[in-house]
Amino acid sequence: DSMKCGYVSKDEEELNNFIKNELNIDTIQSYRKLGTELDIFIPQQNIAIEYNGLFWHSELNGKNRNYHLEKTKICEQNNIQLIHIFEDEWKNKKDIVKSKLSYLLNKSINNEKIYARKCNIKEIKKESIDFLNKNHIQGSDNSTIRLGLYYGSELLVAVMTFNTARAIYYNKQKQNNVYELVRYATDINYNVIGGAGKLLKYFTKKYNPSEIY
Repeated sequence: DSMKCGYVSKDEEELNNFIKNELNIDTIQSYRKLGTELDIFIPQQNIAIEYNGLFWHSELNGKNRNYHLEKTKICEQNNIQLIHIFEDEWKNKKDIVKSKLSYLLNKSINNEKIYARKCNIKEIKKESIDFLNKNHIQGSDNSTIRLGLYYGSELLVAVMTFNTARAIYYNKQKQNNVYELVRYATDINYNVIGGAGKLLKYFTKKYNPSEIY
């Protein structure tokens, strides 16, 4: 059962209720046994969730710029996986966050499975923009290579995008055929099995990259 030790925001309470009531997983709120406070701790899986309000968890409110990283490292030292959820993600893309959480907590809310071996791959453009905005936490991107996984002829169930890798960003001289995998998302309404592997295999076979970041 949930145990409250301090102030809990309305959104954080809603997040905890989703885990506790909809996914049927016991939680401890405001867990303080590591020398730092964890918003939500799931002891059965050694997973913690930090709900980051955009103001209260910002440098404007006096937080150290390494605040989130330091808390993550403390959890790692105690064999706890810390998941950060930011206020704008929960408010604006709640369905995506719920889908990702349910998968990470082994409580998938997407019962219908689609197997990649029964799907076809197409190189797409416009369709991927809407798909990523609906199904990826960061939304769409400007990648030049966009691969779509289709179940049947019309149902787009996964998208993977690639760009030429940015040499400066990766701190190395520009090389030929080095790519960055920028986005991968599946339709949050389905459990797509093997989608990432099939799309990546298609990309490597067609574009023959020397490296992929």
